[in-house]
Amino acid sequence: MRFLVVMFKEIIDNLRDKQTVFYALLFGPVLMPLILGGSIIISLKQLSIDFDQVTPLAVVNAELAPNLMTFLHSNNIDVVEAPDEPEKAVRRGDSPVVLKVMPSFSDALRAGKPAPLTLFVSDADKKSTREARKVVALLNAYERTINALRMQHRGIDPNVFNSLDISREDVSRDGAGGQLLASLLPFLLIISMVMGGFYLAIDTTAGERERQSLEPLLSLPLNRRELVLGKFGATLCFVALSGILTSISVFFLFQFFPTDLIGGGLHFDAPTIFKSFLVASPLIAFIAAVLITVSAFTRSSKEAQTYLGVLMVIPMAPFFILQFVTIRSELAIMPIPMMSQYQLLERTVLGDPIPALYIILSAGGTFIATAFMLLVAIRLYSRDRILM
Repeated sequence: MRFLVVMFKEIIDNLRDKQTVFYALLFGPVLMPLILGGSIIISLKQLSIDFDQVTPLAVVNAELAPNLMTFLHSNNIDVVEAPDEPEKAVRRGDSPVVLKVMPSFSDALRAGKPAPLTLFVSDADKKSTREARKVVALLNAYERTINALRMQHRGIDPNVFNSLDISREDVSRDGAGGQLLASLLPFLLIISMVMGGFYLAIDTTAGERERQSLEPLLSLPLNRRELVLGKFGATLCFVALSGILTSISVFFLFQFFPTDLIGGGLHFDAPTIFKSFLVASPLIAFIAAVLITVSAFTRSSKEAQTYLGVLMVIPMAPFFILQFVTIRSELAIMPIPMMSQYQLLERTVLGDPIPALYIILSAGGTFIATAFMLLVAIRLYSRDRILM
């Protein structure tokens, strides 16, 4: 049990390092969920259209289209007086959108011709774009109503032009937005684990080599395997703590988000977060082993930061791959570390059942990869090159 002495020594040393504590206990677990999760939720909210919310709409020449104004009013649009210069008002952001009824609107409508309307919108303003989408959707509905009335007036059944009756039914839990939110938890959890042990792993080998404190440590009466296990245990503690704090942070973060954006099929309650952490827990040892091994391979802190910085792409890769490629949770995927955890965590958040065999294969493959990385680290520490 002599490796425990090394482990506690590394933990105490790194608790004195403000940079290690910041990334392990603050940046990954708290700041990253707030920045990334908050930005995604805000983006989804900006793209969503609430037709039940009363929205003011500035209209020029509203008296020329009384029926249209009545239709808009019945669909929660509050028609207000337009500014004197609608283009400048929208450009400045004084009005999100302005609808202008052209002078020939009434004559064209009576003649059975397309009635001209102009909608002033600023695509550079997200609020303007969102309001414009709502107004355009209502104008399209009004147009379909007018078209049907025109055909009925001429004795034509409007259904004559409806050759197909297509109904689209989304059988997913919460659509693309829900899938993105479901993949957010594994992304934050895994990235924070890597960040939690990042600087500790650098300091335990490359840092001690630069401070010339590694050689006295190697001269102690313990073999290299115990030394590696001690450093591995210290890194594992920081990775685990970062994962726990991130789970707590994500739980509280999603309590403040509107339930209509999270969706009924997504679960971010305490039991789900706890279950997610258990599913991802095999990665704690794997990430710690990878960090220790890569750090032992490098010769300086700067080189270690470079290698581990490139290594950060690996936990990010499954998140981006799964956004563009649909990969089924098949048995062949389960033994692959990180990829299997991503898919299992998404299933957990979506409330989908997870076969026990999938969990066994995922944990087994991850532990085997962990053991392999530890053997590589022990071999690296057994060489004289470790002091150079």
